[in-house]
Amino acid sequence: MTYLDTSALVKRFVAERGSERVTRMILVEGPVATAKIAHAEVYAAFARRYRERALSRRGYAAALRNFRRDWEAYIRVDLRDDVLRRARSLVQRHPLRAYDAVHLATALDLQAAVGDPVTFVAADGPLLEAAAREHLKVVDPEV
Repeated sequence: MTYLDTSALVKRFVAERGSERVTRMILVEGPVATAKIAHAEVYAAFARRYRERALSRRGYAAALRNFRRDWEAYIRVDLRDDVLRRARSLVQRHPLRAYDAVHLATALDLQAAVGDPVTFVAADGPLLEAAAREHLKVVDPEV
């Protein structure tokens, strides 16, 4: 199973370094999971790119439309209390931002639940390093 954090998920809808690799992983390698918090994070990432003029009005609208279309196809993992406790523990062991810790905790919880390896995909060096230290297989789509 492949787990996409928001930095990787955005690449599916906005052309940038690593987009082709993420698209290939989604279409060929499936199934793909992410935390439900990614929904708000992706919208925020699109809006920021639009405000900063990195996305045109047309590109912004297409990214939103395509994300809404694809969202239901992903395995969307709920934010539960045990995931929050694990995230709290992760920020004590690794230099992570809050939502990065939630994504990592979610992926670790998912791996334990399915009993199979989860590949953690992100475009964030410190997050990938923490995921590797937590014994997840990691992929940086930008490499």
